[in-house]
Amino acid sequence: MKKIVSVFLASALAVSACAGLAGCSGDNKNYPVSVADITIETEPKDIVVLSDETADIISYLGYAKKMVGRSDEVTQNFLSVAPSVGSAANPDVEKIKSYATDIVFADDTLDENAKKELTDAGIMVLNVASPETTTELETVYLTLGKILGGSVDGAKTGEDSYKDLIDTMKTYKAEVNSNVSKTICYLYLEGDKLHTLHSGTYGDMLLGYTGAVNAAVNVSESEIDTKILKIANPDYILYDDDATLQFIKNDSDLKGLKAVKNKQTLMISQEEISRMGTTSLFTLNKIMNFMYPDRLKKNTDATAESVVPSAVEGATTATKSASNTQTTTQAATAAANVNGSVESQYKIKVSGLSLKLDDENDNVKAMQQRLFDLGYITDKGNVTGYYGEVTQKAVKDFQKASGLKQSGTADNKTLTALFKSDAKAKA
Repeated sequence: MKKIVSVFLASALAVSACAGLAGCSGDNKNYPVSVADITIETEPKDIVVLSDETADIISYLGYAKKMVGRSDEVTQNFLSVAPSVGSAANPDVEKIKSYATDIVFADDTLDENAKKELTDAGIMVLNVASPETTTELETVYLTLGKILGGSVDGAKTGEDSYKDLIDTMKTYKAEVNSNVSKTICYLYLEGDKLHTLHSGTYGDMLLGYTGAVNAAVNVSESEIDTKILKIANPDYILYDDDATLQFIKNDSDLKGLKAVKNKQTLMISQEEISRMGTTSLFTLNKIMNFMYPDRLKKNTDATAESVVPSAVEGATTATKSASNTQTTTQAATAAANVNGSVESQYKIKVSGLSLKLDDENDNVKAMQQRLFDLGYITDKGNVTGYYGEVTQKAVKDFQKASGLKQSGTADNKTLTALFKSDAKAKA
């Protein structure tokens, strides 16, 4: 499992190739640009992104239009228009070369032989380390802005984008400003050890914008003693996966926490919590809708939608002419999903899907989670993956609120409406 926090280099970038991009001196205002110990002579036109975290920030910066390829780990729906080049660790080097790629943005999983092949082909390979603190995150925004947009325009894009991200999170928090103090924590497993988002990290900042206080605010390491959580007794618990939830329910110190007893627990994957660009707004919105069921839904994902379509539009035109037809088809599908759907947040694809009483699978669980987030299922304990009478009633209630036939069966029309970003919340 991927760690949420990794070592962040002071220079913001670990550089795997030192040659500048080929060409003339380029845009005199923006290029050449120097970052860390490299000089980029001209504006990169075509990039491949292997790191999902870096891809998320690039999309928020508005430079997804430069993406001609991505790794399988870049699973964000709004970036799916860029064709896959294989895994982040062992990408298809020949495919990357065929795109006349200028820069590959990698992480530390990239195979050394693949890295050497790329650099030997004159392709710059940059390893952007995962920022641990908010200061380091701001540095990454500025650095990526400079690389992709230049020392003047790109730097301003980086600064403005980071400010916009933080301002948007502040706006979300202001929507639910309350005098009632609540506590929250995020838990995940590494092996058999429980970990959390501790004080001073990006995750700690994200939790702060929910309007609650991180229960691990006084913890300085990610590994946490369950007895500390027992004392903190958080109101809400976010957890990575089913294994983490099972650990919580089986642990003598944790199973009695009020968040567990009150079923105030929500699954948020490590990918959702660790991506620090476009996805972060989806994630924050998802958490806050869980915490505040009465929160108005008409503006749900409005901010994320305002940035995602531009990324999709750019990525559509970025792919090489050899794959234009395929990319255009992918772009149309992705644009339709992104502009009005939250399917990717729930890891479900509703195209052609129908669900009915007594079904039991992950799609049912995703549907139940969506119904819970919208207020139609009120007990988190009913998000089980089994389509029973409680789920049937919740589906009927949603159908009634949405002007659909009240059958209690989640036909495709119902599921499509349910997973729209403006789906009707329970009054």
